[in-house]
Amino acid sequence: MKNWRDISYLESGDPKQKETFEAINSSGIFEMLAGFDPVLTGTYPIEIYLPDSDIDIICCFENAGAFLERLQSSFSPFHDFETKTKTIRGIQSVIGRFEYAGFLFEVFGQAVPVEKQNAYRHMVIEYTILSSNDHSFRKKILELKKKGLSTEKAFAILLEIEGDPYTGLLEYGAGV
Repeated sequence: MKNWRDISYLESGDPKQKETFEAINSSGIFEMLAGFDPVLTGTYPIEIYLPDSDIDIICCFENAGAFLERLQSSFSPFHDFETKTKTIRGIQSVIGRFEYAGFLFEVFGQAVPVEKQNAYRHMVIEYTILSSNDHSFRKKILELKKKGLSTEKAFAILLEIEGDPYTGLLEYGAGV
């Protein structure tokens, strides 16, 4: 199993992954969020990003207010900084967004360990599926994403998963 906590794999990736690595490191985001167990998830780690894809960092908090305060104190100087708190699938979630080094960053936190958060679980399942298919499968995912579909919806279409693609992908992943 790949160690998703160590982003050094991006250094030997394609040019965009190398840029992502540099942006993450120069932003200091992992250091600023160290108390919240930050992990890079999403499309950059598994090479299915588009030019406008954001850098997704998920975190685990014990106290939503303290996490929100950290986001504001650490990232409010960054361009287009914003935060919001909302309930996603019954779980209180705090989201911060900002631009840095030509990338949109999205920091997502819940009172759920990162390995149990859906973003992490989806990424691991998607990586497993991509690893067990040829390059044409990855190309088809990217083509569907270019048409505006979410990553999960693109996988659901190609894997013929019925219903909600987010829960369907998790159920599918239980079998891989």
